[in-house]
Amino acid sequence: MTKIAVFFGGKISRHLVLVRKAAKKLGVELDLISYNKVFFDTENGRVELKGKDASDYDVLFFRTTGKHWEEVDLILESLKGKKKPIIVDPIVEHGKPSFARKAWQMLRLTETGIEVPRTIYGSLWTLYEYMCNLTPQNIFSSASSRGGQAHQVSRVAAARCKNILSESSLHFPVIIKGSGGNRGERVFKANNLEELEKLVRELRKSETEDGRRYMLQEYIENDGDYRVLVIGDKALGAMKRSSQSRNEFRNNYSAGGKVEVAQLPQEIYDLAVRAAKSCGIAIAGVDVAFRDKERKRPVVWEVNKGPQFKGFMKATGIDAPAEIVKYLASLKDSKNS
Repeated sequence: MTKIAVFFGGKISRHLVLVRKAAKKLGVELDLISYNKVFFDTENGRVELKGKDASDYDVLFFRTTGKHWEEVDLILESLKGKKKPIIVDPIVEHGKPSFARKAWQMLRLTETGIEVPRTIYGSLWTLYEYMCNLTPQNIFSSASSRGGQAHQVSRVAAARCKNILSESSLHFPVIIKGSGGNRGERVFKANNLEELEKLVRELRKSETEDGRRYMLQEYIENDGDYRVLVIGDKALGAMKRSSQSRNEFRNNYSAGGKVEVAQLPQEIYDLAVRAAKSCGIAIAGVDVAFRDKERKRPVVWEVNKGPQFKGFMKATGIDAPAEIVKYLASLKDSKNS
């Protein structure tokens, strides 16, 4: 029988309970292990998990990592010189903590040839200054400071303003997104320079004291986005998510968004699988939007590790926990074949 360990931080969520029930129903031995149970003593040099050893399992699924990369590294270190289980996701074994961040994802997806929203990474004030330099009032002010007749300055400034704004794909409204955020958390919208400045001032404490980093992204007008659930080499299905409030631009189910089953072209499913693989995530929620609402112009917003699936199950009727367990259990056979 395949033995699977699923690691998590915090409390056991409803999603984890569903995974455990699915495993029991399928006759698969699966343990849910909190990072709080990771323990080692220099006296014997062993890293233990609830009294067990990581090498006792065939598959280790690090569903969440977040604040627990130290424990993750201890577990991986304990496997040296022992029978090595299969590690899921690949990013955990072959990557580093920064690879789980959205900023790295934007670079990686772009390198793979997958279109993402125009993204600027930097300190919050750097992001503010970038947009400040693109605003018409600053362009006119810059032109005026060089002197000259009023009508000449106005003409030059207007031309320069037009050129700069047409060349840039960043216009208000813009999105400020936390590089380490998920489930729609730490995602904000600024409609003008004043709102952006206020937002930057509010977020500065989390940047300077907590070390959180942010990205500036173009806002893509949409009537909803699409979550494709990817497991291994397969796109399990897709749901459309759409905001139900004028005051809420996020479409996330966890933010009150409506979910419904979606049928997408095969090339979009293939795109989602390719995006997940490029980011080293075997079990992923890939978020896709379409420019101008045209399905020929897909943009991958992000690739989510350890995605929630309650909304997906509600929309599609697909038993996501059972599919996840089946996939994890199949990895032992594929390794031995």
